[in-house]
Amino acid sequence: MFEAIQTIAQNCRRCYSCVRDCPVKAIKIVDGQASVVTDRCIACGNCTMVCSQHAKTYAIGLKKVEELLVSGKPVAALLAPSFPAEFPDHDSVQLVGALKEIGFKWVVEVAYGADLVSEAYRDFLANNRDSMWIASTCPAVNEYVTKYQPELTSRLIPVVSPMIATAIAVRKIYSNDIHCVFIGPCIAKKLEARQADCPPVIDEVITYKEIKTLFAQMEILLSQVNSAQFDPPYAGIGRAFPLSGGLLKSARLPQDVLDKNMVVINGPHDITEVLATAARGEIEPQLIEALMCHGCHTGPGMTERNNRHQRREVICKYVMNHRTYRREGLLKRSGQAKPSDLSIKRKFTPQDHRLKDPTENEIQAILARTNKFTHADELNCRACGYETCRSKAVAVHHGLAEDAMCLPFMIDQAERVCLELKIPWQEISQVHRHLINTEKLASMGQLAAGVAHELNNPLGTILLYTNLLQRKLKDRTDLSHDLNLLTEEANRCKKIVGGLLDFARQNKVRMQSVNVSELILHIIDTYWSSPNFSEKGIRIIYEAKTSDPFADLDGDQITQVIVNLINNAVESMSGKQGELKIALEGPTKTGGIHITITDQGCGIPAEDAERIFQPFFTTKSIGKGVGLGLPICYGIVKMHRGNIWFDSVVGSGTTFHIELPKNQTMAGRSIIQ
Repeated sequence: MFEAIQTIAQNCRRCYSCVRDCPVKAIKIVDGQASVVTDRCIACGNCTMVCSQHAKTYAIGLKKVEELLVSGKPVAALLAPSFPAEFPDHDSVQLVGALKEIGFKWVVEVAYGADLVSEAYRDFLANNRDSMWIASTCPAVNEYVTKYQPELTSRLIPVVSPMIATAIAVRKIYSNDIHCVFIGPCIAKKLEARQADCPPVIDEVITYKEIKTLFAQMEILLSQVNSAQFDPPYAGIGRAFPLSGGLLKSARLPQDVLDKNMVVINGPHDITEVLATAARGEIEPQLIEALMCHGCHTGPGMTERNNRHQRREVICKYVMNHRTYRREGLLKRSGQAKPSDLSIKRKFTPQDHRLKDPTENEIQAILARTNKFTHADELNCRACGYETCRSKAVAVHHGLAEDAMCLPFMIDQAERVCLELKIPWQEISQVHRHLINTEKLASMGQLAAGVAHELNNPLGTILLYTNLLQRKLKDRTDLSHDLNLLTEEANRCKKIVGGLLDFARQNKVRMQSVNVSELILHIIDTYWSSPNFSEKGIRIIYEAKTSDPFADLDGDQITQVIVNLINNAVESMSGKQGELKIALEGPTKTGGIHITITDQGCGIPAEDAERIFQPFFTTKSIGKGVGLGLPICYGIVKMHRGNIWFDSVVGSGTTFHIELPKNQTMAGRSIIQ
C-alpha cells in the first residue's frame, strides 16, 4: 500500500500535534511514538504542517521524475493553478522556461482541466436537480467521504479532478505514449494518481517544494532562464479553481450567500461537521463544494508561508490579468477532439474505515485506568490530542492511543511516586546535574591525559634551556627580568599540566581504613602556621561529631580534596578576617561520614552555581587559577562513591559538603572504576 505520509521516528517528541490536527485520527501511538496508519489516512497533509520537529513528511517523487525525464519519451508538466502563490516574485514565462530547461517538453496549466470539470459539473447539476451532490475535485475530501462517510459516496459527483482531466486532454492532443507529471500543492494528489478507480494517466505527482529542490540541484535560477509560454490546451476562468468558491465561479453557478442550494466549505473542521450533518439528512443543498485546505493555495506542498489572504490576492491578480478564454478554439486548431468528446467520468467506491464504538463499560474501565471515575474527573484538556477524555478512551480501546498520553494523570503519578519515595524535585534535579557533570568529567579526563602527555616534554625542554640561558647570561641584568618571566610562565604551565595529570588519574582509588578525624587534624596542623592563616588572621575551628571516625578511602586523595577546599575558602575570605569551620559528622542516614568546610567569604553567585564543577571554569584572575581544583575534588569524591555539593549566600560565605561511605571494600584493596 502506498504511504503518502511517512514518519521519521527519531524526530517524534510526544507532543501529539499530529493527533490533534488529524481530522480522522489516523495516528497510532506506540511507546510515545506517533506513526500514520496508512489505510486510515486521507493524505490531507495537516500533520506535516503542524509537526514542529519535522517527524512527519510525505513520499518524495523526484527520483521517478528524473527517471522519466531521461527515459526517452516526452514528458509533460501539468502545473496546478495555485502556482502564482508559490512563485509570487516571478512571471509565469520564467517558471515555464525553467521547467523546460529541466527537460519537460510541454508545460500545461491544470486550470484547463478545471475548465473541463466546471463544464461537466454545470451540465451534471442541470440534469440532477433533485438530489444533494458533493464536489469531487479535492482528493482528500473524496478519501474522507469514502472512508468515514461511506453512505455519501454515491453523492460524490462522478467526474474526475482537474489534474486527471488535464492529463486526459494532453494525451489526447499530443500522444497517449507520453509521460505526465503533476506539480502542485497537494499531497493527496499522490494518492489519487495511484487509485485503481481513477484513470491511470498521471505518472508522478510532486509538490512545489520538490520542484524547487530540483531547480536547486540543477542550479537553475528563474530570473536567468529563457522565457517560454504555456503550451496548449490553454486555460480560462478555471485559473480561479484553487480559491474557495472557485468552482462556482468557473462553472458559472450562483454564488449568492442567501442561496442555501450552494454550500462552500473548507478546512477539516467545517468539512467533518457539514458532511456529518448532511449524512443525517439535516441539510440538503444541491451542491457542497468542499476543500480540505482553506483553498488550494494553502496546501501542505506550498513553501511560501506568507499570509494566505496575500496568496489569494496573488492568484486573483493572475486570473484577472489572463482572462482570455481560448481553450476550445485551440483544440480545434490542433486537429483534436472537442472538450465535450473527452471522457472525464469516474466512479467512487465506498471503503468504510469507521471503527466500532466500545461499550460504555469498556470506556469506563479505560477511563478508570487514568483515575477518571466520574464525569467531573474528565478534564477534556486536549493535551493528548483528542477533543475529550472519552474520545481518547475510545482510541485506546482501538489501539490507537495509550494511557500514558494523559498529561494530568502522568503528572499526578510522578508527584505521587516522588512523595512515596520522599524524593523532592530538588534532589532529582541535583542527581541529574551530577550525572551530567560525571559524563563531562569522564570525557575531559581522557582529553586531559592526552594534552598533558603531549605538553610535558616540550615544557621540560623550555625550562631546561631557560635555566641554561640564565646561567650563561647571569651578568646581563638587562635580560634577567625577561628570563625570570619566561621561567615563571613555563613553571605555571607545568603546574597546569600537573593539574591535568591529577585530573586524568582520578580513575584509580587505593582504599584503606583511615581515621578521618586524625586526617583532618593532620591537615590543620600542617597548614596552621602557613602564611595563609597566620598573616591573614583567619582562624580554623574543627569540630568532630562522631564516635566512629574510620572510613574506607584513599587518604592521599581525600587530603587533596580537603586542602583544595581550604585553599579556596581562604582565597574567598581575602582581605578580611574570619573563621573557617571544619566539621566531621557520622554516621549519616546512609551510614557514611559527612565533612563540611564553611567559610565567611564572598559566596558563589547563582549564575556560577551550575558551572562550579566544570573543568577550566574559574572566577579567579588570570594567572591565579586554572579551574581544575573543584573538578578534581568532584572526581575524587565520585570515585569514592560519595557526593559533594555546596550551599552559598553571596556576601556571607559558602559551605561545601562531602559525604563518603564508611565501608566500601577490604582495607588496602585497590579498585579501578
